[in-house]
Formats: sequence, C-alpha cells, structure tokens
Amino acid sequence: MTALPSKPSAAMRVASAVLRRNGVKRALSDVTLTEQVRARNRAAGPAAPPRAVRASCEIEWTTAEGLPAAVVSPKRTTSVLRPFIYLHGGGYINPITPHHWRLIAALAVENAWTVTVPLYRLAPDGDATDALTRLAALHRSVVRDTGTAPVLGGDSAGGGLALALALHLRDHGQSGPRHLALFAPWLDISLGNPDIAAVDRLDPTLSLPGLRHAGLLWANGRDPRDPEVSPLYGDFGNLCPVTVFAGTHDLLLPDCRVFAREARTKGVDVELYEFPEAFHVFVAGTFLPESRTARRLLARRVDTGG
Repeated sequence: MTALPSKPSAAMRVASAVLRRNGVKRALSDVTLTEQVRARNRAAGPAAPPRAVRASCEIEWTTAEGLPAAVVSPKRTTSVLRPFIYLHGGGYINPITPHHWRLIAALAVENAWTVTVPLYRLAPDGDATDALTRLAALHRSVVRDTGTAPVLGGDSAGGGLALALALHLRDHGQSGPRHLALFAPWLDISLGNPDIAAVDRLDPTLSLPGLRHAGLLWANGRDPRDPEVSPLYGDFGNLCPVTVFAGTHDLLLPDCRVFAREARTKGVDVELYEFPEAFHVFVAGTFLPESRTARRLLARRVDTGG
C-alpha cells in the first residue's frame, strides 16, 4: 500500500521556492505579459525530448489526424506494451516542455506503456472544436491498431482536454479510454469557484488573469461553461475509472474536488490524491518523492482496474 505523505518533502519546499522566484506567476498575473510569454514560446516551438528521455525511450515521430505526434516506448522491457495517450499542458497556449517529456518517459518506462503524444494545435490558431475532432479520431486509431482501449491522461490544460475528450467520445457513441489519469487538470476555464481565491495566495506559479485570458482564446467564442471547454460542467455518468492528482498549493485543486464529488454521485470510480503544499503539476518534477509516489499510485490503480 502506498501512503500519501503527511507533509511536503524537503525537495518540494526547495522546488516551490525556486518556482516562486522565477516569475511564472507574475507573467500570468497580467494579460499583456501572458501574451508576451505566449509569443516567445510559440517562436521557440515545442521542446525536443531531452537526452535522458532519448536514452531510455524509443521515440518515433508520426502524423496523426494532421497533428505531429510522438510515440514514446521504453527501450528495455520484457513486458507487453500497453497504450497511453498523453495530452500536454501549457494553458492551451504554450507548447510541450522538457518537463512534460520527462514525465512521459517515466510513465512509459515504469509501466511498459507506449505513450502517444499528439501536439494539438494551440490557441488562438487551434481551439476545442478542432482538438476534439482530431483527438477523437486519434483515439479511434489507437483502439483499432492496438485492439485495446488506452489510458488517457494529461496535465493542467491537457488534463482538462483529456476529460473533455472522454465525455466527447461517450456522447458520440464511441469507445472510450479504459482509465483517465489527470494531473492537476484545468476543468473550468472561467475559474469561478469562490474557493480558488484562498489557494491563489499559496500557489507559486498560477494566476487568474492570464489563465482566464488563455481559456477564452481556447473557447474561441464558445460559452465558457460548455463542457467541451470546461468539462467540469459535463455529465459524468458512464465514465471509466479516474485518478486525479493535485497539490494543496495548486489553485486548480478546488475544481478537482468539485469534479471528484460530482463524479462519485454518478457512480464513477474516482480517486483524488491531494499532496500537502505541492505546486501545480508537481508530478512533472519527476525527481520529487511526491512525483514517484503519485506515479506508483497511478500504476496500481490502472493495473487493478480501479
């Protein structure tokens, strides 16, 4: 049995202090600064998988439903590989980063998963309509090619998109994932939950003005309460098992709690793991003890079908 920590590790405290100093929260506190960061990151483009990731994993680039996609699988395993579709975060406006690749590699190596990583079109060029259409087709192709339903997961915006995709597949009568793995998912682009304000003061990286701006770009005219952009407002009946990870210093935690509560009323098998004083998407800090614990918890949930 893997127990949750009762207090943050020393590494978590150090990492949180570093994040608080590096200016990410300040950039998201102002829409103009958020746009400047978005333009800079867009010009730089998606990060390439770091050397350590390439050392442990085979990475095959392909095109899936018009999107570039990496297929990441462990180099050394005797196990039968199982499919996982991973949707990266970045507020729907920023490309994949080295931290995402490290988490993806850890998931692949530790669990004998073949992880398909589509680089969906970012706002304002892409939006939820485009992403869900393409990703639903990608999900169908993974099921067809592997003969099994994949685990579907993602972090932050990618976690919200993963839940929206699962609801989209169900509502269109299509085969869904076998399990949802959501790392600090962004579930409501309006961020209107009154409980968020108290956590906002503790969160070292996220801030409301920039996030709300990015969410509206992604919605591209849709009502912010449309479940395809804010899956918190969806109907959670007949969903597969869901595992959610969030830190108590993550301003998205209050909406994760709402989701877990509402989904359970629909009979969904949901586990929400809250890590003390952990920052947003702490699981991507793969060196952290908390990340290792979270990855073990996810593996156990997927392997037991819970």
